[in-house]
Amino acid sequence: MLNMDYMYDDYDGDVVDRTADFLADILSYMGYDAEIHTEVMDNTAIFDVFGDAVKDLSPAKDPTVINAISWILKRARFPIGSGYRFDLDINSFRLERIHQLEGVAKTLHDKIDSGVERVQIFGMDNVDRRAVHMLLNADPEVRTQSNGYGNYRHIEIQRADS
Repeated sequence: MLNMDYMYDDYDGDVVDRTADFLADILSYMGYDAEIHTEVMDNTAIFDVFGDAVKDLSPAKDPTVINAISWILKRARFPIGSGYRFDLDINSFRLERIHQLEGVAKTLHDKIDSGVERVQIFGMDNVDRRAVHMLLNADPEVRTQSNGYGNYRHIEIQRADS
């Protein structure tokens, strides 16, 4: 049975360390021996799980399990209104993906700069969409928004003055 003692306390302790401990418990009960690296960037706690044993959890293969673990962490450790954000990564897959998305964001930005009024991009999960939003919104002349629902959610990019 999971040790839930540290789940419902107030955030007087270090929420990142406690969440890493909770994540380690979940992975251990699933039979995975993994190392968890934590970092806080841009008001987001990043939990990167490393190890050969966890490579089958990579979002590149099938994001179902990692999304389920993320959902549990979000509900247990980062309740609505807490002000905390987090990303769960496996063997730095998402970090590498963000580097790939920088090229996508630059291409989209170039289209807007060339005079295209609006660009839409489909087929991204919520983490990828958020990365593209953050990359493009660094330019105050570009505005992004997500539209649609579920698998049909997409990003629209346009000039901020339009």
